[in-house]
Amino acid sequence: MHYNKFNRQALSAAFSFYGRALTYPFDEMRHELQHQFRQVEKNIENEYDNTVASRILDIVNAYQGEEMKELQTEYTRLFTPRKDHEAAISLHLGDWLGNTSLHDLEEQLYESGVSVYSGEHPDFVPHILEYFASILPYEDESTIRSFYARYLKEAVPRLSSEIYQKTTLHFYKELVKGLHDLIQLMKEALEEEE
Repeated sequence: MHYNKFNRQALSAAFSFYGRALTYPFDEMRHELQHQFRQVEKNIENEYDNTVASRILDIVNAYQGEEMKELQTEYTRLFTPRKDHEAAISLHLGDWLGNTSLHDLEEQLYESGVSVYSGEHPDFVPHILEYFASILPYEDESTIRSFYARYLKEAVPRLSSEIYQKTTLHFYKELVKGLHDLIQLMKEALEEEE
């Protein structure tokens, strides 16, 4: 995407927000999400950034309207495998990419330290979103475009659609609508350049 469409810092903070929001909920998470929203908000420069920030504000408000026990129960129901049963929805990026090899991505994640200290699989979607957030402010445009096209453009909307259909909580519906919208805004920004 051409960075006159987004403020790099706002976009980075948005992806970090979504990576964090897709992890297991806990009491202090409310404060983390509010802090990340403020990071997006203070970097608003145009209508793209403003749209991203307003969707995140909707998600923060939805989170505050849910009971913690319900959030934790729903996360477990959707994303946690149980003995002899797969998770209802996989948060492994490889399950949403088809035949795309993840070897290069796993090496990048390991070298950057994103997944080194976690017990999660290297292609855990929140890790991928956090990694993308970490490279947005610093990498050249061709690297960002390539990563987006290869790992996010198709897989994230598929995952978002699956979560939207299977969740029973307003928070998760808002979360994946916002994530889907973010990917679509990036796609629109790229198409406008061509």
